[in-house]
Amino acid sequence: MTVLRKRSDTFPYGRWLVCRPQDYDVRYKINPWMDTSRAPDKALAREQWCTLHHHLLRLGAWLEYVDHAPGNPDMVFTANAGLVRGNDVVLSRFRYAERQGEEAHFRAWFEVAGYKVHSVSRGSFEGEGDALFAGSKLFCGWGFRSDIEAHEEVGRIFNVEKLILAKLQDPRFYHLDTCFCPLTNDVALVYPGAFDPEGLENLRSSIELLEVPESEALHFVCNAVVLGRSIVLPAGCPETYRLLEGRGFSVYPVHLSEFIKAGGAAKCLSLRLEQMI
Repeated sequence: MTVLRKRSDTFPYGRWLVCRPQDYDVRYKINPWMDTSRAPDKALAREQWCTLHHHLLRLGAWLEYVDHAPGNPDMVFTANAGLVRGNDVVLSRFRYAERQGEEAHFRAWFEVAGYKVHSVSRGSFEGEGDALFAGSKLFCGWGFRSDIEAHEEVGRIFNVEKLILAKLQDPRFYHLDTCFCPLTNDVALVYPGAFDPEGLENLRSSIELLEVPESEALHFVCNAVVLGRSIVLPAGCPETYRLLEGRGFSVYPVHLSEFIKAGGAAKCLSLRLEQMI
């Protein structure tokens, strides 16, 4: 039986999975942001994570916790654990060996929590890193970490109404959630330069796009957590803040420099366990 908590007035924006950064580090290079000679300040990383954690709680997210298994420094990026809808989860099948050790730990967490656990049979799939719901639509990025055939299988497992595929072309934006963020069922943040022309057109034809400048995309401004009309996102992105505030959103910037060193920010550090938009 699934251990599902009931939403309350105190936590109106559903359940999210996070992982305390007990063994977080940069020990290898699997994306352009990683540099083993420029290690994160671990004390500062813990402080930044705690600030993010505080914002999520006070804005109405119920947080669940998975233990950080030693030897898996990127496990803190729980968005890559899988993709959840209802009582079902499709686990990630990581492209790089450096992250494949995380799979068993995430599987164990979901099984204990009572989820029906699925896995893709072909290709790589990296969870919410490359697959984001906006209502009945599932937006999927491919080209660096996830494969089309895996996304198509995920679409069948969830019986999605519409599957939108977009090819990523800039290796700095190696996951969809680094450059695209659904804000509602009908509107999303995007950095257009991350996508090839066909992929960008697929997005444009499916959802209204609010474009962010490259300078702020490189601060991972699209890697944001959406809690109703509140958006928790990286610090240092004033143009995007004005854009969001002009559309009626409240923004809550958080300094996440030590996680950007590994190629992740606010959304990478949290996995949505209940689809609210």
